[in-house]
Amino acid sequence: MELDLSCLNNYLDTMQVLLDTAKIGEVDGTYPKANAIELEQALGHLKEGISKAKAGYFVLPFEVNSFCIDASKAIQTFRNSYQETLSSGTVGELQVFGIDKKGYIDFGESNLFSSSRQFTVESWIKYDPGFFEFAIGDFVATFSHDGKGVKQGWMVNFMGSNLRTTLGMGPQQDRVLEWGAAYPTNYGQWNHLVAVYDESLASDQLKMYINGKLLFSKSNDIKDPAGVLQKYQPNSRNLKMWAFVEPEDNNRGMTGYIKKFRLWSSAKSAVEIDQLMTAEVSGTESDLICAWDFVKVPENSQSIPDKTNKFHAKIVGQHKWHKIK
Repeated sequence: MELDLSCLNNYLDTMQVLLDTAKIGEVDGTYPKANAIELEQALGHLKEGISKAKAGYFVLPFEVNSFCIDASKAIQTFRNSYQETLSSGTVGELQVFGIDKKGYIDFGESNLFSSSRQFTVESWIKYDPGFFEFAIGDFVATFSHDGKGVKQGWMVNFMGSNLRTTLGMGPQQDRVLEWGAAYPTNYGQWNHLVAVYDESLASDQLKMYINGKLLFSKSNDIKDPAGVLQKYQPNSRNLKMWAFVEPEDNNRGMTGYIKKFRLWSSAKSAVEIDQLMTAEVSGTESDLICAWDFVKVPENSQSIPDKTNKFHAKIVGQHKWHKIK
């Protein structure tokens, strides 16, 4: 079977055009020299792949695809390095590059982030094709272990073609309650995502909504060998909450956009979720644990106060504020 090398050749042309036409410098309107060097190195790697393919070293399609994936990522990384400084207070969209652990949002540490057995995780999210590569791409999580094998906390994540919620369950070791359904493929468009857990219910304790519509519901069916139903395990050791990279397993990353992230200590109903899609929060709501809007460039990206004035987030590593056009 003859392998299809079209993606290799297409990416070769794209890389060469970028290197030939991009303005390189250290000011706005240019691409940093370091990123141009990285793209040149990626071009050399791609040429090596093309040479091997033509020489018959590749037998299976995945060998070609591996070079195509590397080339695509290199091109996207270079394009994202375009320098455009936005002053603090400018309305914009925040993109964080969590793939390869290059960037993430650190919301700090608190037992309030995962101590309630009724909670709602709410946010707007946007992503482009290829937004995660590892088996799991983490969006927001407190997920961790207690040091003795019991999984704790929660995680909103992507796996395969599914958008999922994962909860640490116990006291049995290595147990989780997780469920998912196909994630939206309206790439480049904002989606309102809400994960809800309510342990007090007899069934359908775990739910997820997208744009006000129920994506899935799941009953807790996690039992130990004796038939004892396991329960959600709040964090007892690692109390970190991060976005775009999981705080404990840093390989679980994704690249995407975030705005109006809110964490509630109550299980929101379908009616309330529909209202939240267009509602603003003041920070004084009794069941609001924390909230960040991320709709304007902050004065200090290393200390961004939330709307309750109880927490501060910091944006770590590679990220970019895009001017709204």
